[in-house]
Amino acid sequence: MQTKIESMEAFDFIIIGGGPTGSSSAIYLRRKGYKVIVLEREKFPRQHVGESLLPFCYPLFQELGILEDLKKRFPRKPGARFSNHDGTKSSTWCFKNIIADESYLSFHVVRADFDKLLLDKAASEGAKVVEEFKVEKVNLESDDFVEATGSHHGDTITYRGKFLIDASGQDTFLARRLGDKTQIKELDRIAFLTHWKGAKYTQGIDVGLLQICILPPEKSGWFGIQPVAKDRVSVGLIISRKYLKEQKEKLRKAGHENDWQMQLYLQEVRNTPLTAEILAEAEIAQPLIAVSDFSYYANKTFGHNFAMLGDSGKFLDAMFASGVYLGMNSSKMFAEALDVLMREGKEAGMKVMTEKKKHIDGAYDLVEKFINIYYDPAGFNLAEMSSTSESGYKGFETAFSLVHYLLAGDFFNNYEKYSGFLDMLKNPKQFARWRNLVVERPNLHEKTCGTNFDEIFGAIDDNLIEETSINGRKRKQLRAE
Repeated sequence: MQTKIESMEAFDFIIIGGGPTGSSSAIYLRRKGYKVIVLEREKFPRQHVGESLLPFCYPLFQELGILEDLKKRFPRKPGARFSNHDGTKSSTWCFKNIIADESYLSFHVVRADFDKLLLDKAASEGAKVVEEFKVEKVNLESDDFVEATGSHHGDTITYRGKFLIDASGQDTFLARRLGDKTQIKELDRIAFLTHWKGAKYTQGIDVGLLQICILPPEKSGWFGIQPVAKDRVSVGLIISRKYLKEQKEKLRKAGHENDWQMQLYLQEVRNTPLTAEILAEAEIAQPLIAVSDFSYYANKTFGHNFAMLGDSGKFLDAMFASGVYLGMNSSKMFAEALDVLMREGKEAGMKVMTEKKKHIDGAYDLVEKFINIYYDPAGFNLAEMSSTSESGYKGFETAFSLVHYLLAGDFFNNYEKYSGFLDMLKNPKQFARWRNLVVERPNLHEKTCGTNFDEIFGAIDDNLIEETSINGRKRKQLRAE
């Protein structure tokens, strides 16, 4: 029998979700003196997708006080290498080409450990954290307060605050309940991810490069491969829903009624030369994660008493590893606006929230445009573009830098300028001119950013990696197709 409890403790902010966006929001708001509660559905650590982080996260890690912990736990990431399906063409984009300080070495993380590190940091800063709390309904009707009601260990509890932040990620708590969740049809894809032990650290994995292997057009997807420990490689597969349906039917007819997801994943691993080589003698080290709600958005993501931040309001293809940074930086920006709301009232707060949201939307739109151009068969293929080729045209030298900055995560500060550059790439004549400057260069197949194994893995303290966290249970089941 459930007990109904109404908490007598009043909060300024109620945050749904304890992932990077929710935890960052809690930390920034606590540092401004506000009373914060975080309601997290699961018990951390729990595994999640999105393990490769961008250099532009670096100052956030410093501000939040977790940078030194990250250095002790996770491999470094100096750049990204893009290759085509058969391995005949590739290019490497190194963050040091545009970033002069140590932040050019970003991180690959085990999300179970990374997310727990952030949530624990929020608790240490004074936020009240309640795990295994499933929010079931919210009350946003009053001008004076908000409420979140849910179940926790058999009890039904209601918490009251002044403002609600939905950081529930792909659960999209508010968007679903408000009927404001729209799929992005152009990015209609499915993601699978698991970890492997015993993989070959070759093809740039040994020097920390994120590997993006584009798949043939009929699959409209890619493999993302990154080292997340000294003997732990994360391999994610993204494919179109159309291709998935075709393969699912074939696999079920072949007798794989119950394990067709895993068989599909293994089939693509075997049929792709890069993954087949890297994983030839490897073993799967955790259950397969499947994510079907892959790309969507909500139209109204904030009001005078609520905000949807991070993946709860919009989620894009993970091609450029942008999700964690988009969510965490949005949290920082919105914390500034929410401080104005609390101190100066609704009118002033809404004005600043609108200004911040314009920049956040600009960043998301820029990433979406970058992704769409990459998927366009007539668009530019980063596997065929050299990142360091010399050009006699100053304008195109600048263009090389812009691609670097986009890959590093500079979405918020210059989104209008970068958006114009991407529009240029959609112009057939200008794109052809730009492309001819960079293909078939001597360094086209560069495989390193000047780093070595010790620089990438040497600082990791193996005692800090929790085996239970990287063997976490499957987080999402694929919906019936």
